[in-house]
Amino acid sequence: TTSIVKSDRLGRTHYSADYKDQVLDAFATSSLSGPIFAKQCGIKYPTFASWVAKQKREATTGERGDGVPAFMVAEVAENSASNPLVVHLPGGAVARILSSSELPLLAALIKALA
Repeated sequence: TTSIVKSDRLGRTHYSADYKDQVLDAFATSSLSGPIFAKQCGIKYPTFASWVAKQKREATTGERGDGVPAFMVAEVAENSASNPLVVHLPGGAVARILSSSELPLLAALIKALA
């Protein structure tokens, strides 16, 4: 079933995120081309193509659509005084972590910036 969030006065249709995920999952297991699959779902092909492109971009770059990393992996060595963890933050700020006890503070900072 289609989960239309709303249709505006210009006739543009907005779909729920769950519906988009269902459509993309079904497309991944189908053997149909994008235009044919979109037509069978009743979705305009440019709309469908943008969903596919966004999904590919997120899978390859690890970023959400807004350019914010979806995740960040960091490890702190036991002897971190000689090799501090350096995290480059948005806007050019740099955070240096010298011990694992400082990680909760960095995590709070990154969460606040997201």
